Amino acid sequence: MAIATTPPPHWQPTAGTQIRQPKPSRLIEYFVGLEIICQLALLSSTLAPFRIFFRTAVFGVSMVLLFLLPGHGKQHPAAKAAFFVMVVLAVSMLNPGVNSETAAAAEFGLYLAVLAPLFWISRVRIDLTEMRRVLFILWGFQVLSSIFGVLQVYFPARFQFAVSTVVQGQGAGYAAMQHFQNAYGVSVYRPMGLTDTPGGAAAAGFFAVLFAAAFFLLDRRRWTQIMSAGAMLVGMVAIYLSQVRVMLVMEIVCMLAFLTLMSWRAARVSNPLLGRRIGNKRLASLTGLMALAAVGGFSWAVGVGGTAITDRVNSLTAENPGEVYQKNRGQFLVYTIDEVLPNYPLGAGPGRWGMMFYYFGDPSNTKNPGLWAEIQWTGWLYDGGIALVLVYTLAIALAFRISYKIALNERSGELATLAAVIFAYDVGVLAATFDSCFFIGGGGLDFWMLNAMLFNAAYHTMRKPVPRPAEAARA
Repeated sequence: MAIATTPPPHWQPTAGTQIRQPKPSRLIEYFVGLEIICQLALLSSTLAPFRIFFRTAVFGVSMVLLFLLPGHGKQHPAAKAAFFVMVVLAVSMLNPGVNSETAAAAEFGLYLAVLAPLFWISRVRIDLTEMRRVLFILWGFQVLSSIFGVLQVYFPARFQFAVSTVVQGQGAGYAAMQHFQNAYGVSVYRPMGLTDTPGGAAAAGFFAVLFAAAFFLLDRRRWTQIMSAGAMLVGMVAIYLSQVRVMLVMEIVCMLAFLTLMSWRAARVSNPLLGRRIGNKRLASLTGLMALAAVGGFSWAVGVGGTAITDRVNSLTAENPGEVYQKNRGQFLVYTIDEVLPNYPLGAGPGRWGMMFYYFGDPSNTKNPGLWAEIQWTGWLYDGGIALVLVYTLAIALAFRISYKIALNERSGELATLAAVIFAYDVGVLAATFDSCFFIGGGGLDFWMLNAMLFNAAYHTMRKPVPRPAEAARA
């Protein structure tokens, strides 16, 4: 990560010349603000006629920034793999199995918009302070979403938002599965938080808890630590009430990854001059706080959610974890390996599944009908076959590698904590690919935005400055 630079031959500064760095860009803050505004707009019945616009606006802006944002910079190493992802998709559009050219083009555009932050974020300057602001905005929104999720179980008539038309279109049986009876005998939706999808508060709770851990370690101010502890508690309650068991397991795994990486760093970095250390005592305090949030959150959730919460959590330990996964989402992975892979090793053609087929597919094309994908691996195979699976997996692996290296770099200072939490977040995202189609929507866009922002901040924070003439002469 350390990059040495030398002044150009024609530069003749005076001895007192200082290198003035450009100010960090706040573009990503505005982009995240747009994401939040569009998400909130989906909750308004008044704006219902414009739902498609608000669902696609962020992706459209990401594309605009990709093509129109000037400048160039140091790109995240995963950008090269992302380029080949688009090459594979472009070739796959020639697949004779394509259902609709429009749907295939829309799928290509969606992939490009999701991957675009890897390219356009390199053209702006991000430092540690700016990165913390962006993460704080995202975290604050997810904490608020978790709070609304809890209130939706307490007061469903007052805080319940309209359910997505896509969910409603699944039929009465599916809608009934999204309800449970709370402790007061009232049938309520699984909390949505500030989304329009039942159970959506679980994702908000996951983000709220994980990133609260980073802010708890970074900021010694009492009010910040109290706020972080409160966010952990309400985030865990939201996860329990949503009854999305995979999010509970992901939270535990990701927190273990974060704590392990931070402990390893604390053992390796012994020189306090290399950056503010996170000591073992603070890590122990965080571990204890997390345990309290898990136990206290469960008690709170049972108090308001009733026996449905207890039964759902107990089902995780009633059988072997592998058997639990196999009975729920594992069957889709088996189907992908046993059926999809042999039938579509080169792909089925982009746009034959998901929302792009829903909006742009041709139902009358019975030769190449629409397909169904419950997990991301199935979707990747449909869109580009084995080649797409390999190059997209390579891009994700490079994201892991960079966040891991920054977290353990002795010169990264406070940035190491943010790198460790993003590494832990990446672990959760990888797990999510076995449960949902994560990389085909806003979650995938946020994944690449956070990882590109981390690399950008590390590049501008950890690179060696241009030496002054006196220093260069001594060298």
